[in-house]
Amino acid sequence: MPRTPAGASWLSLPSIGNRVLVLQSDFWNYNSVAIVDGDQALLFDPGVRPAEIESIGLAARDGDRRRVSDLVVTHSHHDHIRGWHRYPEATVWMPAAVERKGDAAKKRDLAFKASIDRRFGIEDAGYTFPVADRSFEEEASVQVGSLTVELHHLPGHSACSSIAIVPELRTLISSDYLVSPGLPYCRWLPEAFDAAVQRLGEMCRTHEIETVIPGHNAVIQGHAAVLAALEEERTYFAFLRECASSLLTAGHDAKDTAHLATQAMRERRGRKLDGRERQDGDNARRVVAELS
Repeated sequence: MPRTPAGASWLSLPSIGNRVLVLQSDFWNYNSVAIVDGDQALLFDPGVRPAEIESIGLAARDGDRRRVSDLVVTHSHHDHIRGWHRYPEATVWMPAAVERKGDAAKKRDLAFKASIDRRFGIEDAGYTFPVADRSFEEEASVQVGSLTVELHHLPGHSACSSIAIVPELRTLISSDYLVSPGLPYCRWLPEAFDAAVQRLGEMCRTHEIETVIPGHNAVIQGHAAVLAALEEERTYFAFLRECASSLLTAGHDAKDTAHLATQAMRERRGRKLDGRERQDGDNARRVVAELS
């Protein structure tokens, strides 16, 4: 491994050996992922700081053993688009939904990135919104040495989100799904998020997934643990909907309903999540909007 950048650490994945590399930043516990085999390497969403973006590439190349042949941008949120332009030799893959984003939405993503750059003192002159060499509507397949990597557009976290499965390794790269099981990070529509979780469950059962590498936080290991995490996601919005529906029927307005449903979710969970509970409020507001 190359020298570990300040503020980052390499995650150990003994169940899948050295064909998957994960560098975790201390910024939002962000995970940069590389799939390596033979003389090829595929990077997923390399980030966040320049040293981290460089380090995951150096590790993937392993000296001159490999080339970074492909790079996947799973979706367009600012933390996931930072390193796409750092590997000009790579074929850049992304969902077609990323390409189709309107100018206003692209400007918002770029503005969020710029604000974090300022926070870190990062100079990134000439950075532009990601441009695909290969885009896909529903799914695509990328060969990395002897490994097949399946890419799937899976809207739910956002309208342009995607995930990847490496069947030979029984591994799911879940992007911003399952980043904190039992606390979904929904940035779009709860109904779509639920549909995405259902599809993920089908994929995980079909491929007997043993390892889930999310875009943030801890890796989930073991098939039973993967299914349990999916069940936590599945029941989350079902509970919020039931709670919010009862409150609205009882005559509460949208604001009070979101607040009371948020409190009910925190009581249901029964444990603190180091300040991440504010996501409950965002999720509750989205559910109320869906029901209204």
